[in-house]
Amino acid sequence: MFDFSRFFEIIFKSFDIEWNSKLLEKLESEDRVRFLILIKRHLIYGVLESWRVLVVVLIAIINAVLLTVLNKNSDTISTVIAAFLLASIMYWAFIIINYLVKVYKIHGLYPQIEDIYEAIKKTKKSQLLFKKIFNHTIFLFILMSLITIFTVWSSIYNSFIIENTDFWVQIINAFLCIAQFFLFASYLPKLMNQEMDFRLVIPWNLIFVNQNWFLSNTQNMKSNKIKTINTDFAWILGSFFNYWDIVILTEWDSANDWKMLIDFAWAPVKTVKEIEKVLNNNLQAIEEEVNILLKKLNHEIWIEDVNSKENLDKLINYVKQNESKLKELYNNSDEETKREIKQLYVLINK
Repeated sequence: MFDFSRFFEIIFKSFDIEWNSKLLEKLESEDRVRFLILIKRHLIYGVLESWRVLVVVLIAIINAVLLTVLNKNSDTISTVIAAFLLASIMYWAFIIINYLVKVYKIHGLYPQIEDIYEAIKKTKKSQLLFKKIFNHTIFLFILMSLITIFTVWSSIYNSFIIENTDFWVQIINAFLCIAQFFLFASYLPKLMNQEMDFRLVIPWNLIFVNQNWFLSNTQNMKSNKIKTINTDFAWILGSFFNYWDIVILTEWDSANDWKMLIDFAWAPVKTVKEIEKVLNNNLQAIEEEVNILLKKLNHEIWIEDVNSKENLDKLINYVKQNESKLKELYNNSDEETKREIKQLYVLINK
């Protein structure tokens, strides 16, 4: 299939499906960020917004019946159009369900502290899935536009010019095609919000990236500008599924932008605690949660606080004395342990 995402990336410089992973790679290579929290909207957001998909599938089935069974003047062209449209939409619904399931497997239900290498890996997987859905959705959107124009013209021609007896069948079919067209148009930005909107928590900074159709904006907030981080129930369904809003109150600035929102956040009370750990660059708490290798080393060299200069020097000396041991461990370990050894060297170089 034609890569529509690449086409739109060339036209709109503010549209880039791979922007998330590119930003993470920049933070890792230039700013030496090691730990972060990547916050996306809860999976329930994608499920709730997918009512449009069910309606579009239902309309496609009704259209197929109208074009083939109830249309007295049905011909081969009508049958082929109905079959092709129904098959394309059923496939589209399948890959959307598949996308939501795989996003759940990749990112999980709730945001958590993770090393930046793992975050980059997860983000790239998610982006590949989204690109497939985006391209197929644009293809169907173009197809629906052409079929809608054809159906409306056929309805007008058959009903008023040649006075076809299937007047109401033609009118209903045209109306359903128009409804289907607008449902497609309204669902695409919701898909983009699910994948391309995200909040990134790194030491001393909070980054908001918002995608509005093919336009995007980025806000970078320093942790010393934050006054409070609160949670707020969105509605009763949010309470049932344990998701609601995280409200960040900041100092009043020249733009009067004093409140920022993380909506559809799962387990927000726990998420707020994790956000505070990363914003305050609490290396000890972060390492204890993420770096299993350092946990093992702590039992050997008795490090209780990674932020302490004394213990950091102790860790540096240990690494120097056991460099051959660490090198052997690196060569014979899995990818996760290799990343942790890299993180260990980043830590002692700070």
